Amino acid sequence: MRNESILVSNGIFAAVYMAVAFSSLRLFATLNASASPVWPPTGLAIAALLIWGPRLWPGIYIGAFAANSLTSGPITSIAIAAGNTLEAFMAFWLVVRFAHGVHAFNGARSLGVFVLAAGLAAPLVSATVGTTSLAADGLVQWSL
Repeated sequence: MRNESILVSNGIFAAVYMAVAFSSLRLFATLNASASPVWPPTGLAIAALLIWGPRLWPGIYIGAFAANSLTSGPITSIAIAAGNTLEAFMAFWLVVRFAHGVHAFNGARSLGVFVLAAGLAAPLVSATVGTTSLAADGLVQWSL
């Protein structure tokens, strides 16, 4: 892929990610405008990385930053965008490494690995970074 098409692809993906992320925040963020218990953009990002490869990571970051900038300050948005990007990239790497990449849905074992990688392991990164960032910015309380 040429550099121009990579830039265009990242720009388009950033816009799509931002639209889905903003919609998700509007639909699912009930306790805090910057946090949602359901985050469809992660699935979109993992699918994009599996289909088009890791060259789309800047689009994930830019889209996540733009969406979070609407509800958080710049430092918090930078951190949350990094967590979202790391989550998608970690899921991508684990699925490619241990579940046969785009063929993860061809067998029970690889499907199980996909669920563990993309549904349990990778989200820990984003949840930890996001919660810590929001707490450091005073947007959520540490106490229960």
